[in-house]
Amino acid sequence: MAYSVTPQAGIDLTNISNYNNNSAGTQIPTQGPAGLQVFGSDGLRYVFASAGAAITASTATCTVNASTFVATSSGGTYLSPATTMASGDYGWFSKASV
Repeated sequence: MAYSVTPQAGIDLTNISNYNNNSAGTQIPTQGPAGLQVFGSDGLRYVFASAGAAITASTATCTVNASTFVATSSGGTYLSPATTMASGDYGWFSKASV
């Protein structure tokens, strides 16, 4: 199981992000912001993004949009987290950094 080697506290690379509700009842992820990138102990680069639709655990063909940081489960080179994601869930998507 990889862990972040970037000096940032509280990063969980293996699970989807937990949420807190703001005063309007909107769910705000406890990690982030979207687009944040860190390096893992496994040599991979991770980007924090939301799922644009349901994504099966450990899908190896995800695409992460570089301007909206919304992930889709087709045609890309990112690997989704080891937990199945519902649309709107946030998590860390990995990719080879070299």
